Amino acid sequence: MIDGYHETFYQDGEKLLKQLPKGVFITVRDRRGETNTMTIAWGHIGVIWGRPTFIAYVRYSRHTYDLLLNADDYTINVPAYGTLKQALKVAGTESGRDIDKFKTANLTLREANKVNSPIIADCELHYECRMIYRQTQEPALIDERIKERYYPQHDTHIMFFGEIVDSYRLKGENHG
Repeated sequence: MIDGYHETFYQDGEKLLKQLPKGVFITVRDRRGETNTMTIAWGHIGVIWGRPTFIAYVRYSRHTYDLLLNADDYTINVPAYGTLKQALKVAGTESGRDIDKFKTANLTLREANKVNSPIIADCELHYECRMIYRQTQEPALIDERIKERYYPQHDTHIMFFGEIVDSYRLKGENHG
C-alpha cells in the first residue's frame, strides 16, 4: 500500500487508460446472484472523498444497468493490450438478457478477493470496486455538440462510482 492505496492503483493506471478506449469489461453480480459483463470504453480512475475510485458509465437501456442497480459492487477487468478482441466485441454488442456472454465469449470467471462480483481470469489487470455513489447525467448540462454526437436518441448514462477496494494483476494465468 502507498498512502493507503494499493500499489496497482498507481502502477497500472496507465495500462487501464491505454486499454479503456479499446474496451475493458465491467462485471457485476447482483444481489439475486445474476452475473453479467459488458464492454465499456468510457470511465475514470482517480480519487474522490479520499478514496481511489473508478467511475463507469452505463446507459439505462443496458441489462448491466439493471444489475448494477441491485448490486453492491462491480469489477473492472482489463485485458492485456490488444488481446480478447472477439470477447470484447461479444460483451459490447450482445445482451446478457439474450445470451450467456461468458460462455459465448469463452471467458473464465473467478471469485474476487473482496467483493461479490467475480473477475474475468482471462484478463491481466483487475479492480474490485464497492459502490459508493450513483449519478445520472443531466442532459441540459451536456454541450450540444456532444449531445448530437453521442445522444441522438437521448439515451444518456448513469455514472457508477466504485471505491477501489482491491487491485491486482494475475500473473501467468489465462491471459495473453
